[in-house]
Amino acid sequence: LKALFWITAWHGAVSRRAMERSPWISAIAPNKLGGSSSGDDDDSTDAPREIRCEWPNMPLDPDTFGLTICCMARDFTLLAQGRGSWINRYSRVVTTISLLAMCILMQVLLLRYVKSFVSARAVHDVRSAYDSFQDAAYHGNTWVLSESPTVERRGLDGPGGPHFDASMLMSLDHDLQEAICNIPLSQPVFFFTVLFVWTLTCVAEIRKCKDLFESLILQTERCDDMSRCLVDDDDTDGVESFVIARLTLAMKVALTMLVLVPRLLITCYLLWVGCRWLLATTDFSDLILNAVALEFILNLKDMLYLAIVPRRSMIDLENTAVRPTQPHEPESLSVLIGTMSWAFMAAFWVLMYIGFPGFHGMQTVLRDFQWDVHHVCTEWIAKRFSV
Repeated sequence: LKALFWITAWHGAVSRRAMERSPWISAIAPNKLGGSSSGDDDDSTDAPREIRCEWPNMPLDPDTFGLTICCMARDFTLLAQGRGSWINRYSRVVTTISLLAMCILMQVLLLRYVKSFVSARAVHDVRSAYDSFQDAAYHGNTWVLSESPTVERRGLDGPGGPHFDASMLMSLDHDLQEAICNIPLSQPVFFFTVLFVWTLTCVAEIRKCKDLFESLILQTERCDDMSRCLVDDDDTDGVESFVIARLTLAMKVALTMLVLVPRLLITCYLLWVGCRWLLATTDFSDLILNAVALEFILNLKDMLYLAIVPRRSMIDLENTAVRPTQPHEPESLSVLIGTMSWAFMAAFWVLMYIGFPGFHGMQTVLRDFQWDVHHVCTEWIAKRFSV
């Protein structure tokens, strides 16, 4: 029994010392596991120390924009150090910038053609359908909002006025009824959800641009010579990896104008064109398909990277990182709220874009929308989509 007692006491002492030495346990409650480390026997308790997270270096995105950052940092560093063939270095820089220019040009052209050939037709059709509904539902008691390029009339006094007659929907032909009741704003909750998902897709891209600007342009040290641009990455073992630790002012300006600004502008314009096209879609199934089709333009940079870039450049990109926006981050409610604010901003954008009863929103597809389609089409949709 005495031997068992001593073994138990020894095991408890070892376990207690191990817990006291644990950085995680000591960060949560440093003096709760057997008294103060100084040997004091008083009953005072110290406040828990703050838990801090140390962020690792950030890898570059495997796309044409990330490749441009990697290529310019690596190749100009090797040129400044006089290592390797200068012909190979300049050739890779020119090739990479040409690939980036092709990617940006294709995205801009696709955006232009989507707006001119796809979105414009959808906007014309949805305006014509809603104009016909306004003329029929208000028995011709309308005022002219616009005569060019499409006649747009709106009912007097809105759906709460004396001229509105919901039963007039059934007097229209079946195809026109379907076009009217398939207007996305006829089901505002469903359309808000679809537009919110699409907005989050673009917000994720905008957030990447913001983080990359902070880490690469603001947080990275400025130097006078590109020969000291790269340093060894301590977070990797056995792999020749580098971190972009310093950049010259000229290189920061070049990366901002070649990578960050075009990426941000294309994403913002795509967000606006996408919202406009989705609002003009008069088919609920096409609404989902169009949202997926829009993401194709956003992901064009990834497709070109996987299809064209040689394996050697891919390996260089995988082994190149940038400093995090902040090396340490405390555990606090403000950090969590700051992250969730991106979702709140996306929801606010969607709400301000489509509007609500009493506020027409920023959208120009159906200007001065009367919010008089939802209740009219509820019964029609229930019969049409019943199973």
